Amino acid sequence: MNPIQDQLSDESPVRVIHGADEIRKVLLNRSTGLVEIDEEAAGISSQVFHESLTPEAFVDRVIRTVEAEGDMGVRNIAQALDDNTPGSFEIPSAHLAHARSRATSNLGTDFQLAADRIRAFHEQELPTAFDDTSNETGQRWIPVDRAGIYVPGQAAPLVSTVLMAAIPAQVAGVAEVVVTTPVGHDGISPAMALALHVAGVKRVFTIGGAQAIAALAIGTESVPRCDVIAGPGNPWVVLAKRALYGIVGIDLLPGPTETLIIADATADAADVAADLIAQAEHGGPASPIALTSERSLATSITHEVQSQLADLPRGQLARDSFRLRGGVGIVDSLNEAINLANAYAPEHLCLLVQDAEALLPRIRHAGGVFLGRTSPEVLGDYVAGPSHVMPTGGTARFSSPLGVRSFLKSMSVIRFSGTRAAELAPVAARMARAEGLEGHARAAERRTNS
Repeated sequence: MNPIQDQLSDESPVRVIHGADEIRKVLLNRSTGLVEIDEEAAGISSQVFHESLTPEAFVDRVIRTVEAEGDMGVRNIAQALDDNTPGSFEIPSAHLAHARSRATSNLGTDFQLAADRIRAFHEQELPTAFDDTSNETGQRWIPVDRAGIYVPGQAAPLVSTVLMAAIPAQVAGVAEVVVTTPVGHDGISPAMALALHVAGVKRVFTIGGAQAIAALAIGTESVPRCDVIAGPGNPWVVLAKRALYGIVGIDLLPGPTETLIIADATADAADVAADLIAQAEHGGPASPIALTSERSLATSITHEVQSQLADLPRGQLARDSFRLRGGVGIVDSLNEAINLANAYAPEHLCLLVQDAEALLPRIRHAGGVFLGRTSPEVLGDYVAGPSHVMPTGGTARFSSPLGVRSFLKSMSVIRFSGTRAAELAPVAARMARAEGLEGHARAAERRTNS
């Protein structure tokens, strides 16, 4: 047995790493790049413009093509990628109604319960405007006019993302919310159509990938230009969002999902394994990681993962995630685990410990914190209330989950009386001259006798 890394067997995808230094190097080590695109995906992209391009150069070409050619550019890119390209990108309302009529009968009730919880949470998140009469200044919060939501829709159509992104936008007061999502040749799924209806989304476009982000940011003949784009996506989507930041507002740059579980002796190995697998099956590859000071628990977790993966439909995706970015780390103490977690700043931090509440004040960097066995991250994916669109890649050090503020902008208000203007003008004039801006100084001095 290697003292640094244990491997149960050749078939096991789960590695066990010993010691904080090795955990940092192996389990918590991220690449400096925003995304990673494998050779196969890069090769497919090269057929669009008939030349080999770096991922960033490819996305830049997509954006310039959509800007120059509009809908035709979007269509040509989609056809080159063998995506479904219907006659019209926008799905007619009658088609949406027909699709949702075929949804499972109880799904509408489930979606509505989730929507109600999401709306209730985000209504409490609304910021408050203020007027400071003593300083004669204030602040207003104003929603953007139009928001575009990207919803992944191919390998795993994330119908829950519709609720998690569109409802906060509506709570913020956005006048129009549009959705774009890739749709297969069979058309939009009944569950997706139902989620769109529950979320109150009227306009839906069947576009995916970087070209969808470009269309939302720039606008085409059929796709309206948006002020903010929100929602997760594949690496091409993330690169396009980054490239278009500044032309359009961007919520986050979420990459493959991350779950970090801190578990003590009271944790159930089967629970830990199930929670890790729930994220690992997203692929990407995801980062399913557990930290514990209990060696026997670490061994049990690896056995449980192997057992539970045996009949998982997306088992190979999950195995790849464990093999590439997952595992169990053995630390000296819970204190060490917390320090590692804060340095890693995971998207999801799950505290499967005896007294999770006692640890909460020490958590500084995470997209969401899930306290105890009865608060698993999977409930956060669907029905807890906070949006499941959260910062990844360590950006939780400075970023927040998607929320109403993603769709709001603040506006400062200044309404000075003549007395206040006369009081402040000489100060402003002196500061202006210190900067060498005489025009500013003279404009201020005109108010000294207001």
